[in-house]
Amino acid sequence: MSNTSIDKPTPTSLSVDNISLINSAVPSVDITNSTSASCDDLITKEEQQTMDILSSANEPATSLISDLLAASTHVDEFPATSTPVEPAENTNTKEIIETMGSEQTLSAPLATQDTIETTESDTIDKTISEPAEAVQAEEQAIVEGGSKRPADPESIEKLPRTISPKRKKPSLPRLQRSQVRHHKAVAPVKAPVDPAPSPSKKPWWQQHLPALLVLTLLFCVSVLPLAVSVSYEAGAYTTYQTLRSHASTGMQHLLNVKQIFAGTHINSTSVLDPDKLTRANKELAAARQDFVQVQTLLDSAPSIRLVNQYLPQYRSQIRTARAASQIGIDLADIGQSVISTTMTLEPRFRSPLLAVETTPLITATDVDLLGTTIDTILPRLDDIQRQLPAVSLNDLPISAQTRHQLQQIIPMLPQARSALVEIRTLLEPAQWLLGVNEPRTFLVQTLDRGELRPTGGFTGQYGELQIDGGRVAPFSLHDIALLEYGDNSPVAGHFAPSAYRSWWPFANWGLRDSNLSADFPTSARIAMAQYKSEVKHDVDGVILLSPFLIQHILNVIGPLQIPRYNETITAENLEQRLHYYQLDNAGIRRSEIIEHVEDPASARKLFTAAVTHTLMDRVRHAPLNELMAIGMQLLHDLKTKDLQVYFDNQQIEQLLQRYGYSAEVDRSTTHDGLYIVQTNVSASKASQYVQTKLQDTVTLDAQGGATHVLQMRLVYSQLGPVYGLDTYRDYVRIYVPPTAKFLWGDGFDSGQPLCGGPMPECPDNGVYPHQELICPTGQYQAGYAAPMLDDPYAGGEHPLDKIGKPTNFKSDEAQRGMFGGYVVIPKNCTMTVTLSWYVPPLDAQPYSLLVQRQSGTYPDLTLTVQPYPGDCATQNTDLYFNGVLTEDTPFTLKNTPANQAKPDCTFKP
Repeated sequence: MSNTSIDKPTPTSLSVDNISLINSAVPSVDITNSTSASCDDLITKEEQQTMDILSSANEPATSLISDLLAASTHVDEFPATSTPVEPAENTNTKEIIETMGSEQTLSAPLATQDTIETTESDTIDKTISEPAEAVQAEEQAIVEGGSKRPADPESIEKLPRTISPKRKKPSLPRLQRSQVRHHKAVAPVKAPVDPAPSPSKKPWWQQHLPALLVLTLLFCVSVLPLAVSVSYEAGAYTTYQTLRSHASTGMQHLLNVKQIFAGTHINSTSVLDPDKLTRANKELAAARQDFVQVQTLLDSAPSIRLVNQYLPQYRSQIRTARAASQIGIDLADIGQSVISTTMTLEPRFRSPLLAVETTPLITATDVDLLGTTIDTILPRLDDIQRQLPAVSLNDLPISAQTRHQLQQIIPMLPQARSALVEIRTLLEPAQWLLGVNEPRTFLVQTLDRGELRPTGGFTGQYGELQIDGGRVAPFSLHDIALLEYGDNSPVAGHFAPSAYRSWWPFANWGLRDSNLSADFPTSARIAMAQYKSEVKHDVDGVILLSPFLIQHILNVIGPLQIPRYNETITAENLEQRLHYYQLDNAGIRRSEIIEHVEDPASARKLFTAAVTHTLMDRVRHAPLNELMAIGMQLLHDLKTKDLQVYFDNQQIEQLLQRYGYSAEVDRSTTHDGLYIVQTNVSASKASQYVQTKLQDTVTLDAQGGATHVLQMRLVYSQLGPVYGLDTYRDYVRIYVPPTAKFLWGDGFDSGQPLCGGPMPECPDNGVYPHQELICPTGQYQAGYAAPMLDDPYAGGEHPLDKIGKPTNFKSDEAQRGMFGGYVVIPKNCTMTVTLSWYVPPLDAQPYSLLVQRQSGTYPDLTLTVQPYPGDCATQNTDLYFNGVLTEDTPFTLKNTPANQAKPDCTFKP
């Protein structure tokens, strides 16, 4: 057979990379030993090795490859060509490829189906049959000379090309297009001629075609997915590490902000340190950037999408990460908003806030800025609330301590939001209160609890407090006596308002006695009207200060030095030193000498004015932390009524009422109520030595009605000077629900003389049958009294009167019932007052009682509420209280089953 040049490329199914892969994946086969093993045996080994590899692959891939392998084994059944070629000895794979055609184009694209069919045809049809003479001559030349050089191309081209009738086109199975590639022979193919006929040998690639196809498919369905999987896993791990890094650093930045302000309390000025604010702002900005990076990765990383879609067990962590990152962004935004506003306002807070300055402390622009800041914060707090349900703290990269802190803070978020909403509503009334648009003036009165009055004490001094743009003007107090006790007194001949005229015993009623109502807003309105009448000034509200409030302020700012008097005023000696210079003749004389005043009436309040001036000066120049501590104390004193305020602004008054700061009489009809109000009408400072002890036993009936039995003991132990008459005269009013029905009472002065004074001498050891009054032996006598209206014993000793039920049942407070009357207690005696009333069932269930406290008093209270029917003999009840009443206190009885009945309870006097 003569050499034939190949015009068209011969297809190949292998690329260079594929050959390398096969050489490494498939055990090498020695082609030179193929004569000792049949082609079928060789294919069987290749198939077995391939199947072994497939055994570890996925079942779908194995099934597909097995099907293809089964189909491809039919290639062995192809008929042999008429001129079989036997491979030369020691022929390796490279030589075979060179025999087929050297320098093949191995990277040719995959053939289409039409190309496959054409290639198969061309591979056979291009075997050109030559004339027998030429063929025989060429073969003979090859045999004789052993020349391997091809015949003359020109002679070959001149030969007629005809298709050998002996060659038949084999019927090959149709292969997949992706498994057949073109190859091109660039050199003539020499086929060694064996003179002896031998069986036809297939090219090696046809012998191993099934194995090659299987390995190629195995690579596509197994190795490539594995490589892709490894790539995705590597990407997922990298994404995870990046997420964790950003989340951890973001959290650390937030913790750094906390560390910057570590040790800072709410009353500390260090929160306004510009350096700390700047550092905290940078940390918040860095934290926000980290959390934004976390969100970006969670939203765009392919590995996160795959995990979220195919690995549902990790969805909780992804959900937590996404929600936590949004919360981190919200927190950073909130912090930056607060710091930005603080840094804007901070310069004005460096100097003493209340110092006299020409520039305002706060402006309308500042108020608007605060409102805008709150409006910015609230939506972010709402977003945090929405994100929290998706957060699992156990999935966050935080310490156990931080996790515990978050568990405590999270429930407080709704409270923080409510507080911000409330502050937002307070900005407008605060603007009014601080005199932002126009100055405000408030009437300030001090209370002397030594002379107890309904709102806490006698108002012997007054002053005007002016606030403009948040700045407080210099303040001083004035003696009320200089206004109302002079020759041209504006109150001469005046009587108390009609609601109190029936029991108020003194003439020339004025500002000093204007606080006769236990309802402070009512007394404040009366005082404002009276002040305008006497002083001709309009004021925007009233502020009452009790001695307890001054003591609390001294506990914050420390003792006051009064150099001119060589006095150090502390919380412990305040009342005693004030009384000494106001009421003691020696103290008054000392004030006259120090102040160079010859009028005792003018000198008696000069020491008090000096203390007030020093106190206000200290407060005006106090640092911010002390002012904040004072502010917190003032809020507490509003609750205890040691500070009472009323403003001619309904919005502010409604807020005070909502928070229980208005010091008003409770008028609710949904629960029971009790409010005991005492008024010292003895014109002395004896109230400080009178201790009030209350014992109220409440028995409920089957319908829920309440029967009260109240015992009030007034223990008068005169331990110091009272600066007046010894006998203590107290007007007691007991406020109850308007539906209450009086049952009985005893211990009130009836106005009917019994003994003493112009009457026969009182017994030395008791005057009343049930020992309501207990005095030292021989001291059962009323003695003298201050000048009172319509007093038949004016100027002389008064008798002790008979006692009985209250004398006044007409309430001076709307929507309240009242029982009232005088109680007279000689020096160092104890008087017991008892009364009983019934309150029909109210709306509230279970039973509830509100006991209110009068300012200036700290009564001992023993309260017992017994379910129906009660048992007075034991304290084994559902509600029992024994302690000091420091503020208005509600008591609520737990529901008690009806079958837990106890013996009847009736009070036996």
